[in-house]
Amino acid sequence: MTDADTPAADTGAPEAAAAAPEPAGLAIDPAAITGGEPQEPHEPPLSSIDVSMPEDAATAAPVALPELGGGPGIGGARHLNLLLDVGVEVAAVVGTRELKLEQVMSIQPGTIIDLDKHAGQPIELYVNGKPIALAEIVVVDGRLGARVVESLQARK
Repeated sequence: MTDADTPAADTGAPEAAAAAPEPAGLAIDPAAITGGEPQEPHEPPLSSIDVSMPEDAATAAPVALPELGGGPGIGGARHLNLLLDVGVEVAAVVGTRELKLEQVMSIQPGTIIDLDKHAGQPIELYVNGKPIALAEIVVVDGRLGARVVESLQARK
């Protein structure tokens, strides 16, 4: 028996190479998987879509809406009461001053910072960062307070 007559053993013949897994990083041809041309999703042509309206839908049907009250009536007050327990931040600003970072870093006990207000001028009251009123500082039972002297909502 010659070498040509012996059956081929698993010696890395071309048939074995075709069955080997594809190395990582190579793209797979979709035509090879499906056995033919890559297929696009089938959508009907636009000319075949029916966009006509039925004849009875050409006129709009009247819709009955509830009557609206003349302001925050009975129903509105009920819904507003749900919000009355919501907490808000109130801030009283005595004055402001812009400082350089170097000046801020040198602040220590005894440092005096000049503010943009004079003694006796009203301070601003803010609710959640929005100005709402001007007030004067008062002392009540040893604690500081603010007495509103002008509402800023009236300026609108």
